[in-house]
Amino acid sequence: MALALATALPACLASDRSREAAVPASVARGARLFDGTEPLAGTLSGHSTPLPVVATRCIQCHSGPGKSTTAASDFAPQLDRRQLREARARRGGPPIAYEQSSFCRTLRTGVDPAHIVLPRAMPRFDADDAQCAALWDYLTRGPAE
Repeated sequence: MALALATALPACLASDRSREAAVPASVARGARLFDGTEPLAGTLSGHSTPLPVVATRCIQCHSGPGKSTTAASDFAPQLDRRQLREARARRGGPPIAYEQSSFCRTLRTGVDPAHIVLPRAMPRFDADDAQCAALWDYLTRGPAE
């Protein structure tokens, strides 16, 4: 029995490492941006003072890909490939679907593709192109539900 465990354990560990290596770097970085492990600078609409890092973590308000719906999603929509890529009505406006460029523009300006202004509680992020791309990759190519 001990011999079977001794031979199985290295195989399990190698399998975990290969799964981690299979995650593209941009998806992994996007996950860090989403959960706040890697900070993302932002302000509230109409304010110039940067928000504390803890207040700009996406996970504070949103559920991400592969996550079950939580209390946070009662406050803000879940963010995953289905919610972002499928055309759906939001905030009482016309149906919209995001592409990477419109997603990044919305993060920065607080105005969605249907020209509806997001609530003031949603930070306006100072995300550079690489950060936006990584966050988009995580949300649209991250863990399946």
